[in-house]
Amino acid sequence: MFTVIITACWLLGFAAVALAIAPDKSRPSASLLAYESASELEPQLVELTRPHLDEVQALRFAAALLSPASLAKVSPELVKARALDWAQAVERTGASPIDALGEILPSAPWFQTRLVTRRDEADLFANAKTSGEYGNSYTVMAKMLADTKANSSSLELALDEVWNHCEPTKKLDAGFSSILKRRDLWIPSKSALSASHQYALDVFFTSLKRHGAEEIGPTIHSISSGLVVSAAEDWKGGDRPSSYRGGGLSPNAGNGVIIYDPNAARYYAYFHLGQVTASVGQIVEAGQAIGKGGNTGINARKKGHGGHVHVEIHDVDGGAWTSYAIRDLLLSTY
Repeated sequence: MFTVIITACWLLGFAAVALAIAPDKSRPSASLLAYESASELEPQLVELTRPHLDEVQALRFAAALLSPASLAKVSPELVKARALDWAQAVERTGASPIDALGEILPSAPWFQTRLVTRRDEADLFANAKTSGEYGNSYTVMAKMLADTKANSSSLELALDEVWNHCEPTKKLDAGFSSILKRRDLWIPSKSALSASHQYALDVFFTSLKRHGAEEIGPTIHSISSGLVVSAAEDWKGGDRPSSYRGGGLSPNAGNGVIIYDPNAARYYAYFHLGQVTASVGQIVEAGQAIGKGGNTGINARKKGHGGHVHVEIHDVDGGAWTSYAIRDLLLSTY
């Protein structure tokens, strides 16, 4: 251990000299040296000791420091510094950070797990015990649940920092838009909500097309502006867990889109879609089309259970919205 510490100190001194003589254009910003422990610093010293770190290397280096695992137990100040380092590294390549955000987003299961509330955890672990691809999918989520919950606030802080750094996002409307055209939807009455989801709302279609067991509904629009953090159109399965073959946001959610709105610190999730036109990393405006309704997902594929889009809204620090709150929001947009 003593040898490692001496070596690390020597390399730090060498890195400081190398960075001092490097051209400004290729020099990593000072905050890249602001690590919180020797164990975090040591793997990066080899790269830092190179006198001329080029733009691609700097970009990869900065992106690696924004992975959820790398953000564990990192102070908010350092998270912001890392996010700004990455944004500046992107800009040095001539690109816009807002167009490159998809490169630093975790996997689709990470965001699906992020939306698992405490009251849903028992169902998640029960689903993980199921055999086949259905159980495997939920096993992945169950294994990452603890780390996702622990690191989510840091990742969201990093996304917020990049979002606020970029000029195009400042022009987006912060208001809400209707999810469907008025003629295409039916929203349940308040009295009917007690018999349905407590923390989600099923918005029903007034018309749709059927192709065998598959349904295609009307166009779904984003309720808010934000960043598409997860999107999937590859769900394959039927109306039972044993029939699930893979794809989608999850076996039960089916195809769908999850949008994070940094301005409101809020997630919007749209499940059971038949078609998805939004892509991961895309910036969407309120009212922008993100796909078409459908009946993908195990429960939605059951006879008589389709014909709707499942909507969830999650505040990053306040949990999931109730079905009553979602209903009130959607009605306010018409």
